[in-house]
Amino acid sequence: MRISAALLVTLCAGAAATPAVAQQPERADSLEQEIRRLKARLDSLEALLRQLIRQGQDTSGVSDELAALRAAAQAAGEPAQDTTAQQESKTRGLSILNPEISVTGDVVGYYLAPDGADSRVSAVPREFEFSFQAAIDPYTRTKVFVGYEEGLRIAGFPTGEGEEEEGGFKLEEGYLYWVGLPGNLGLKAGKFRQEIGNYNRWHTHALYETDRSMPSIVFLGDDGLIQTGISLVSPALALGPSTNTATFELTAGTNEALFGDGAEPSYLGRLQSFWDLGPSTYLQLGGNGLWGQSSGDSLETTLWSLDFAFSWAPPARALYQSLHFKGEWYWVKREITGAGPWQKGGYLQANYKAGRRWVFGTRADYLAAVGTDPAYLQVVPSITWWQSEWVYLRAQYNYLKPENGGGNHTLFLQVVWAIGPHRHENY
Repeated sequence: MRISAALLVTLCAGAAATPAVAQQPERADSLEQEIRRLKARLDSLEALLRQLIRQGQDTSGVSDELAALRAAAQAAGEPAQDTTAQQESKTRGLSILNPEISVTGDVVGYYLAPDGADSRVSAVPREFEFSFQAAIDPYTRTKVFVGYEEGLRIAGFPTGEGEEEEGGFKLEEGYLYWVGLPGNLGLKAGKFRQEIGNYNRWHTHALYETDRSMPSIVFLGDDGLIQTGISLVSPALALGPSTNTATFELTAGTNEALFGDGAEPSYLGRLQSFWDLGPSTYLQLGGNGLWGQSSGDSLETTLWSLDFAFSWAPPARALYQSLHFKGEWYWVKREITGAGPWQKGGYLQANYKAGRRWVFGTRADYLAAVGTDPAYLQVVPSITWWQSEWVYLRAQYNYLKPENGGGNHTLFLQVVWAIGPHRHENY
């Protein structure tokens, strides 16, 4: 009979609608008993309905009861609330409130052979970085990087730079940034690595070499340009074949290499253009301007820079083969009471990925002579072996020569490892 078949299908569908039946024997037994009771009631209603039809009497009451029976059958098939499971789910949901935590370790052993001095062998725990990242709400994200750091020493490096430093914990970055702002603008507030050049935004453990380039260390400091303030990034704008962005940053000028002991406002602007030259080739050009002053010693600093990056990575073999060329050039003037020379320097770098594990690279640094300070040239070949996506090892050789002196030699052996969801993040 059609009514009987429809009700039985409803009962079976209700019983199959919850996977908890197979997992909870008691629930299955009670559901089976309820289905038997409803089927018995259905049989009696069908018999009554047939009798009323034969007698030509009104069947609306029976139809209403059949409708109620359908509703009862559907309710019997719905899963009962499991308060224990709900409590466990709520407990597990508390982890959503926790930030994503990652940890990176970077240990470097080195051999120093400076010109005219005794050689030396040592090692330092160069960096242990703790990363905390979270989406606070639909509009904002945050990143906090706290780490223990010790400086490296490079044989023959210009006086006052590249020397070993006593280690300690410090806040490297801690900032909030907004997404989805009107006009697709990006806004950042806090302490952050500023948008200058190719690598200033990169954390040290993610670099292609063990150290940063010599000009960037001399002009921006051992750790790079990190200051506190706000950063505003324009939306990407297509102009012909290129895609362009602009960045403006207003920060407190606390970078010692640029501003001494000052904390006056500093202003940074960056223009960047991107070209997709093909499915495997990419070109980037960028330029920076920075200005700030320190009223305490009448110091005024102006910096200009240009940079480029060229990348080749065939889509089908990007994990196994790629080639990167990068370079930067700086012009820096630090005027004290209105006088001061321009300092210049830059680097060229090439890195070739020869397989999933091996990366071969070389970098050439140049620092122009200023006054009585000689020009410096440094050549830095390196080999990196990725044991896995969590661990890599690197061997690097630094040959540093001032124009009026002999060569200085430094050999680095580096091991870097990371755990957490943001392993080896560039920035």
